[in-house]
Amino acid sequence: MRPARLLVAIPFVAASIASAQVVKIVVPAPAGGGTDGFFRVIGKEAEPFLKSTVIIENVSGAGGTIGVARVLASAPDGMTLAGVWSSPVTATPHTLKASYTPNDYVPVIELSHSPYVMCVAPGFPAKDGPALVAELRRNPGKYTFGNDGIGGTGHLAAARVFQALKLDVRDVPFKGAGETLTSFLGGHVDIYVGSVAAIVSAVKGGKAHCLVVTAAARTPTLPDATSLKELGIAGEETMLWRAILAPKATPPETVKRIADAFEQAMHTANVKKYCEDAGEQVLIRKGGELRKALDGEYAALGAVAKSLNLQAQ
Repeated sequence: MRPARLLVAIPFVAASIASAQVVKIVVPAPAGGGTDGFFRVIGKEAEPFLKSTVIIENVSGAGGTIGVARVLASAPDGMTLAGVWSSPVTATPHTLKASYTPNDYVPVIELSHSPYVMCVAPGFPAKDGPALVAELRRNPGKYTFGNDGIGGTGHLAAARVFQALKLDVRDVPFKGAGETLTSFLGGHVDIYVGSVAAIVSAVKGGKAHCLVVTAAARTPTLPDATSLKELGIAGEETMLWRAILAPKATPPETVKRIADAFEQAMHTANVKKYCEDAGEQVLIRKGGELRKALDGEYAALGAVAKSLNLQAQ
């Protein structure tokens, strides 16, 4: 009788393995960066809620547009998703030729966000946001700001603020926040513009003072940095956010299932700790609310890119 029971069990196990689903999250950036790290953590935590294994595939190049395009050309079945930050969605398509438009994707869920920050060295002649604005206004064209690349979200976010305040500050582009930080700490640029996560350790070590955040409200990670509301330009907010996109024909019920699973994952202890350490805040937006936010940012950053003559030819 024992062999008979084995014969029944073996096909059952094989069928279970064959039915296991794998959800691929394409991260349009190299391995080891902030976006990659975020989606590796959230992907693992989402597995029990998705009832699927999650794998991460890094497809970098062209400011993230190559990876996003690959996802949007995939079957709209919820099995291939894009794990993105803001640049390849609302910034880079204005400055590089992208094969997609906002109509080619479904915004599934926004998961977290943090502002870009403007930081200076301890000896800089300004100790808060209003003083920074006053110093830049007194010295048009004197100071430089480092950023993570021409036409990237950090570059356009800073330009958006400087334009609104009618300030003349020279931009110096680098290849990512890490290179920007190194150049800033080396004294090669006057102002660091980049992510909170990259600069936090320098702030704690007394090597940098962050004076302004590109958010309407102050951020808990850098509570002394002045908000845009306090500078009178709350409407110019630009955030560094993380979100999941799907191809445009993905069924609404599939989109909802994925969004619900990742929303649950965002409230797990591991994800909360990751966000806290990275200076990111959990922010859940879905559906029409998220679409409206992305479309608004896309239009605003497009206007900035046009004003800087950075439009893709």
